[in-house]
Amino acid sequence: MTDGGELLAGVDEVRWGRMRHAYGPAVEVPDLLRGLADADPAVRETALDAMYGGIHHQGDVYACTIAAIPFLLRIAADAGRPGRAEVIGLLAGIGGANDPEPRTGLYRQAREAVSGAYPLWCTLAHDPDPRVRAAVPAVLPVCTEHAADCAALLRDRFALEQDLRVRVAIVESAARLALRGTDVQGIGGWLADLLAHDEDVQVRLTALTALAPLPAQPGVPPVPVRTALELLDAVYTQGTPISEPAGFATDTLIGSVRRMTEAAAAGRRAPDAEQLVRAISDGLADRVEDRITLLSTLLASPDWECRSDALYPASNLVNGWRGSFAQVVALVGEQLHDDRHELRPRAVHVLEDLGELARPAADALFEGLSRSPRAAHHPTMSGRLPWVVAWAHGLPTIGPALKALAGAGDPRALPMLQWALEQRQVPRDVGQLIARYGAEAGHLLPLLRRRLRKLRSDDRCDNLAYAVGAIGPAAADAVPDLLKLPASSAVISAVAAIGPAAAPAMGWLREQAAASERHVAAAAADALYTVGGDAAAALAVYDRFLTGDSYDQRAAAEGFGRLGPHAAERAGRLRKLLRGKDSHGWLRLNAARALWQVAGEASTVMPELERIWTANPHTRTTIAQVWSDMGAAASAAGPLLAAELARVRRHNASPDGYSSSQVVDDEHLLRACRAALTALDG
Repeated sequence: MTDGGELLAGVDEVRWGRMRHAYGPAVEVPDLLRGLADADPAVRETALDAMYGGIHHQGDVYACTIAAIPFLLRIAADAGRPGRAEVIGLLAGIGGANDPEPRTGLYRQAREAVSGAYPLWCTLAHDPDPRVRAAVPAVLPVCTEHAADCAALLRDRFALEQDLRVRVAIVESAARLALRGTDVQGIGGWLADLLAHDEDVQVRLTALTALAPLPAQPGVPPVPVRTALELLDAVYTQGTPISEPAGFATDTLIGSVRRMTEAAAAGRRAPDAEQLVRAISDGLADRVEDRITLLSTLLASPDWECRSDALYPASNLVNGWRGSFAQVVALVGEQLHDDRHELRPRAVHVLEDLGELARPAADALFEGLSRSPRAAHHPTMSGRLPWVVAWAHGLPTIGPALKALAGAGDPRALPMLQWALEQRQVPRDVGQLIARYGAEAGHLLPLLRRRLRKLRSDDRCDNLAYAVGAIGPAAADAVPDLLKLPASSAVISAVAAIGPAAAPAMGWLREQAAASERHVAAAAADALYTVGGDAAAALAVYDRFLTGDSYDQRAAAEGFGRLGPHAAERAGRLRKLLRGKDSHGWLRLNAARALWQVAGEASTVMPELERIWTANPHTRTTIAQVWSDMGAAASAAGPLLAAELARVRRHNASPDGYSSSQVVDDEHLLRACRAALTALDG
């Protein structure tokens, strides 16, 4: 092991202060590099966290990142020095090991600098330290010009390797190379052979997950899900390697994640199995029925580790794919009865945003809520299912289990929501959940009115107004209370939802229609027509919007559409909007829909809607509703609707993000498509 000063010789000669990273001048990089070479693991972890946060912030590369690479390589190459595995991992990230696309500029320089150390990686693949050997495979995909040699290096090393985690890392890296086009058939055949014959069940499972996304091998059928289940059963029975806790703490993100990982592994026989279950389920991709079989079997297991490990993959499946998930959801609900505190919050996480799809778990949710405290502070929830969650900062919120029960439309949630509404600190989201019940929540109107009178200018007024509006005409008694609130689009929309029974608000609505704020004026225009039938006043507001930006014009088109034949004279203006610039299609969608509603111009509208449908999947629910209204006039849309219903993946699911509403929104689309197809046939 080299002396620290010699190892980083020249580091202070670099003009770090002239370079910048994510948070300013890179003056601290020399000290961070010294920290990475320190004997104290806490110092190394703190330095590593700062390096990821500064010179490699969220995957970015800066000039100081390039300047640091030679010193990082020296640390990685220094035989016997602790912490080298983590430095190699940092270099893999800087080099773009997980980014298969070619990059330019500094990113290309970083890739070339890390790839240029290929001889070092060849040497470290045989390092005495198994942690180093386990880290090296992850950096090899950076070495694109040596890809074939990397594949051979991995397979040669695998033949000699005895350490299980290194063997698994080698299989994962070889599969990544194959996914990028390197020796696909050779690596695929090797993986298939490992799956069939390797002595270690964890290696066989890793090979199984690696094979799934690769092109089918000649003569090799898809792996049956029962094979995956048999291998998983063996993994849970035999266990997986267990690392001892590091025994120190740092105030860093990396340290926090490490401690969470250590805590999650405590008391487990097979801590590595969780990642294997996720990889198997994800690898099955569009084989939804096989994924349901896999996860249902695990969720029904008497082994709590199996059930726990299946919960997050179940969430990924239901959120990203379409299918008959009643069995999976019911089994997820069963985990709420388990005494292990790890299972309940995971299960609730799966159910929280499923909407009506959570109904098979409704009984379990209700029973769990009935046994739980009505309120709890967030840090002390510890597996409990409180009705209301209090936070250190900000207003309380409805607990995730009650949110799931209300989202499913279960009437047993209403008394719990009523209790929450009665509390001194009203949860900020209780109104939108009460609104889910519409007129069924009419008995809560007196309480809603009292809370509105007390809150007055509180941000929660809009949320509670939403609940009042959902009750509909039966909420007419609340109109005086609504008029005393600050005028917002939510409050005005609540008045509109009450309809003609809100006629005393017409004068107030005329005042709001003159507002300069678009959302307020548009809501007032809509209410003037819905409450008092004053189409002329509404038209005047929408005409004003026509001269504004694209958002104003969208509001105008939407308003004209609601007025229907009353806005027939605006058909020409709507046709003009169809010809305007609109990168995502929302303005053209509103204009096309309105053109049908005001003038019935199917021949103009249909081609435009078809183009928007194809270009922007997020418009499809609205378009399907338009086609449903059009009926036989939209018969040409039949193939598009049928194709959407045949899709396995949710239209709004993305590998790069997640929305809490994506399941509910996609289920709305499916219902809209079915209704449209029925209308077309009718």
